[in-house]
Amino acid sequence: MSEYHDLTAITDTLKTVYGAGIRNQFSDEQITYNQFPKSDRSPKGLGYEFGIRYARAQGVGARAESAPLPEPLAGKYDKAKVLPRYIYGSLRLTGPMISAAKGDVAAFVDGLADAVDDIYTAVVNDCNRQSWGDGFGLLAYSSAVATPATGSAWDVVCDNDLGITRAIEGMIVDFYASGGAVDQNVVAQRISSIDPVTKTITFEALTSDFQTLHPLVAARSYTVGTGTIPAASQIVRYGARDAVFATTDTPVELTGMDGIFDNGTLLASFENITVASYPRWQAGILGNSGVARELSLDLMLQAVDVMRVRAGKKPGIIRMGLGQRRKYFNLLSPDVRFTPGEFKGGYETLMFAAGDGSISMTIDPMATPGKMFFHPDGAIMKYEMEPLGWGNLDQTIHQRAGYDEWDQFLRLYTNLGTEDRNSLVLLKDLVEPSLY
Repeated sequence: MSEYHDLTAITDTLKTVYGAGIRNQFSDEQITYNQFPKSDRSPKGLGYEFGIRYARAQGVGARAESAPLPEPLAGKYDKAKVLPRYIYGSLRLTGPMISAAKGDVAAFVDGLADAVDDIYTAVVNDCNRQSWGDGFGLLAYSSAVATPATGSAWDVVCDNDLGITRAIEGMIVDFYASGGAVDQNVVAQRISSIDPVTKTITFEALTSDFQTLHPLVAARSYTVGTGTIPAASQIVRYGARDAVFATTDTPVELTGMDGIFDNGTLLASFENITVASYPRWQAGILGNSGVARELSLDLMLQAVDVMRVRAGKKPGIIRMGLGQRRKYFNLLSPDVRFTPGEFKGGYETLMFAAGDGSISMTIDPMATPGKMFFHPDGAIMKYEMEPLGWGNLDQTIHQRAGYDEWDQFLRLYTNLGTEDRNSLVLLKDLVEPSLY
């Protein structure tokens, strides 16, 4: 034993120094959802309905002297409707947990305050994810056959452009075949961890624990079992789709950018109008038949021109992900023809000079890869029936009957929408660079 004061001798006299708070080890950006302005029109009652005009009156034309006047042809009209989506965040705490983690002397954070702050942030984060989808909860596509296991964790590889960006540890998901039907063997499975380098999602051992309250009632009685999950299966936020999915279904999540910038492929009906019956009620799509091509300035200018021809408007914002930001940077960096824009929402913007004014470019890591979204300022808005707040109308936490447990839940009744869909232009089928 040491006879002098080294570390071993004084170990029992030393304290542990603790840091303040908890350090998050994940991305926590909430860019796109927070950027959309809130409409002063609320989708209450049967929803917010507005009229649209596809074409002006055509009772015009040149005539010879004393010829009959043009036929008094009326314009072409329709009406669209925005309906809210119902988004929740639930919270349950036990009495001992609240007491044991009360104050920063006993814990890194006050347990109640941290739980409340965390669920608020989680709801807004999920709204940002939903802002990029089509309303049907798609998180990822599998790129290889996967084999679920009952006694151990198991992996699903998603080595494709969409990757694993929208998947989060702890999420519960369903699997759907590429044809649209739910895989009854692997409903309500929970994500354990995610490897962003290999684009691998690791799941907890196969379980039926989360089926009891599955939003899809039929799924509560499915028999979870082993078997393989085919490549190209869709990983979906659980409860976001019917058992047999079709584009004619009504979305449960927010109608995000993929659904708004669509031509009837993802959503057969948008804002209560069947797109196939009214071709003008769709976004302008600049694709390449599914074959990825390199981004070019000409393609971007083409998107600007398409908007001008279709709607007589100019884009105020171009939205994209990190990959297309890199592609755009590489196009212009040799000539140094771009400058960083102002900071908005905690990140820096770029500007695109389209010849008749600069267009703001906003970057969101959650954006759908291989796409650029062009829209006029204010064309996409939040239609809010109930702002984010506690569903407990008396604003208090309530005891779970018969337990020393306390429940609260957040609610948000809102949706994204546009009254000017004809002005939206999607540039897609772009090569997406790898992040790793």
